[in-house]
Amino acid sequence: MNLQNRVAIVTGAAQGIGRAIALEFAAQGADLLVTDIQEDKVVKVANEATIYGHKVVATAADVIHPTQVEDLVDTTMRTFGRIDILINSAGGSGNMGVMSIEDVSEQMWDYSVDLNLKATFLCCQAVVPHMKTKGYGRIVNISSSTARGSFGPLGTSAVRLPYAAAKSGVLGFTYQLASDLAQHGIYVNAVLPGFILTELGARVRSRYEALSEAERETMVKGIPIGRPGHPEEVAKAVTFLASDDASYITGAVLDVTGGV
Repeated sequence: MNLQNRVAIVTGAAQGIGRAIALEFAAQGADLLVTDIQEDKVVKVANEATIYGHKVVATAADVIHPTQVEDLVDTTMRTFGRIDILINSAGGSGNMGVMSIEDVSEQMWDYSVDLNLKATFLCCQAVVPHMKTKGYGRIVNISSSTARGSFGPLGTSAVRLPYAAAKSGVLGFTYQLASDLAQHGIYVNAVLPGFILTELGARVRSRYEALSEAERETMVKGIPIGRPGHPEEVAKAVTFLASDDASYITGAVLDVTGGV
């Protein structure tokens, strides 16, 4: 799964799965632009990634805004001259626990769909012309097992309904974009993580630790492998799909769910 001499953009790279992907890509030889709305954290990730000896640039961006997406793509092109790989990891369900549809406001809905689906569209739209020019590209979109209605007790996610809808939308978007771009040598796939226990201080980890012991046991009991996953395990799956080892795979969804 060597990514030597490849240039990748990783969104949502400040923590959790996005951070793990950035570090794994650097370890596999890629040059990187890492981006996130959390500037201090994403700069720290970039500094961590440079230990592998490759160029890593950090930039703060809110990828729900087209102008900021265009700016980060322009920065990548000025810095590296090309874009080989795009990982759409930016997203999340927020911090306000809302389960009932009656309690989901239109503002909550719009923000979640923008962050998890519109941002994926905007980033793809911005990089595809550069990939077409080279006749090569790898795009991996991060969905969620939430797309299948698999959230556990209240507290394991925040505004769950729009998040589930948006992550389902990511799958449909992936299928169609893969079909549209295959003729240009651009492969588009998705990874569908299950319950991934992120690092200390990250949102998912904090929500998990706020649950009672009984609630935690219930969550793990439903996973055939018998434990939560780790961000690094998702990163390995993403790296495979971004590499030339996946040379005949497009329009696929790779589950990283522990058997759920």
